[in-house]
Amino acid sequence: MLGFDRITFDPKIMAGQACIRGMRVPVLLVLNLVANARSLY
Repeated sequence: MLGFDRITFDPKIMAGQACIRGMRVPVLLVLNLVANARSLY
């Protein structure tokens, strides 16, 4: 399996969802924004 250094899983942060390392931004949110052609701003 491929490893991604920027994606972390921690049960204490965001209920264990995959997040961007050092941030509380779930990977699922980023993927949804990209899929719908939206930005964070």
